[in-house]
Amino acid sequence: MDGDEKFINEVKIPGTVYLVGGAVRDRLRDAELDTDKDWVVVGATVAEMQAAGFTQVGNQFPVFLHPVSNEEYALARTERKLGEGHKGFETDSNPQVTIKEDLQRRDLTINAMAIGYDDTVIDPWGGQADIKAKMLRHVSEAFIEDPLRVFRVARFTALLPDFEIAKETLELMAQMREELSVLPAERVWIEFAKAMRGLTPNRFFETLNEVGAVDPWFSDLATLSVAGLIRERWLRHANALAAIGWLHDEDSVTKFCRRLKVPGKSFRLVRGVARHGQTLCELQEKSPTDVMHVLQLSHALRPGDAFARLVDAVEACTSTDLSAVRELVQQLKQIRVENVSPEQYGRELQLRRLNHIESRFTH
Repeated sequence: MDGDEKFINEVKIPGTVYLVGGAVRDRLRDAELDTDKDWVVVGATVAEMQAAGFTQVGNQFPVFLHPVSNEEYALARTERKLGEGHKGFETDSNPQVTIKEDLQRRDLTINAMAIGYDDTVIDPWGGQADIKAKMLRHVSEAFIEDPLRVFRVARFTALLPDFEIAKETLELMAQMREELSVLPAERVWIEFAKAMRGLTPNRFFETLNEVGAVDPWFSDLATLSVAGLIRERWLRHANALAAIGWLHDEDSVTKFCRRLKVPGKSFRLVRGVARHGQTLCELQEKSPTDVMHVLQLSHALRPGDAFARLVDAVEACTSTDLSAVRELVQQLKQIRVENVSPEQYGRELQLRRLNHIESRFTH
């Protein structure tokens, strides 16, 4: 790394600082995948970090924000499993914890490397070899202590399409199925959402099926069918999420989204595809009254881009060209009514829109 060993952005940092995690992995892969930089400080105390101007933000273990860059710096730590879930750990962040001990608690070998200020790569668990072999492999048997890692590894298969999961790691993931139910929905959603932004989101679902980890979080979904549609249509981001709506009814989608506590914008998109997707594809075959009813139910004439995103998602999931629907909505939004009383305005606007639909849109 560039810079002086003790100074980063003109701030003197106690102890020895290492770049760790995804930034190291992506640097060694010559890839720009993980833009966040994670730093570990060895040989420092909480008091020393605060005295250097860092602000502590971590509750479970000492994490600090750099006073200039605002990047996160964590004290090197070890972990010991005490209870269920991904939070059931006791941590030790004393100044004697080494960088090797800190790296040992991490999930995969490709994420368990560090770079010091002399640009030396610290790789005690074979991460570089696994990058070369394109292998996702657990660091140690402690991997099994955190059930969230099942979803993390599934997410990495979506982010790194040319990587495979080591057989021994797959076996450990299968053993972790019983503890998945204790995970917070928000954490499962985060891993899932990141996977949908990957190059091959279908691999997330395929991996869960391979290790028997569909239940309980994805039990309402035909996950392999979703994976197939994503793969067939090259869906990513919101469109990969929309595949769930296209292949399921509204009740199943609603149950799934509520279980995962899917944020409102994404929830509305998936539910909208389930509720209106097929109807939008057949809209030109309907009567003007039915067309108007569908557009009102789908909030097509309201301000904002929600309907445009819905149409984009339906198009992505199908081979249907919905450009005529887009044009119709824009035309209907531009219709104005003048010189009528407030009592007559709504009725007159509706009538003019229906006339426009009949003359310009429906067969």
